[in-house]
Amino acid sequence: MELTVKRSDETKRRLLEAATAEFAAYGIAGARVDRIAANSGCNKQAIYAYYESKEGLYEAVYNAMVVETITSVPIDAADLPGYAARLFDHYRTHPEVLRLAFWFQLERPAMAPPQAAIDASRDKIVAIRSAQEAGRVSRRLAAEHLLPLILRMSTVGVSDVSADSSEAAADDLRRALAEAVARIVLP
Repeated sequence: MELTVKRSDETKRRLLEAATAEFAAYGIAGARVDRIAANSGCNKQAIYAYYESKEGLYEAVYNAMVVETITSVPIDAADLPGYAARLFDHYRTHPEVLRLAFWFQLERPAMAPPQAAIDASRDKIVAIRSAQEAGRVSRRLAAEHLLPLILRMSTVGVSDVSADSSEAAADDLRRALAEAVARIVLP
């Protein structure tokens, strides 16, 4: 029984890994189940057995990406410039995250984000609001406006400064981002 569970987990991991690359490159419409199966070393039946459809697999990939980003880059409301810089670094080293998010916005504009993203946003807004009430973050912008602004700012230039770009170029952009966020949030 335990060996079957391990194989099942390994199969799911390989499918999600291959599907992440496929969906990041081609979106939902352009992704091909045949390529995902081939690149994962699994058969197409495994995709349908575990995820029911290509759309179900995409949702699993997107949900996993959201959860991984949230857990890898936790918010520090007392250091929002640092948080923005850490997000920038995460997006730079994981370009598939932004590509999946862009495809989601293009192909699923009316679909609500995953519950994990909704919960994380709510928790981040509460943290920012608490930092505002404690006087560590400016109250000029409402927390529910400040969070998406910081999230968007952290993506600026990421596609221009790829993981292969010079560290100096990435450092310059990271510093500019942190300074811009600091100017917005400092009381």
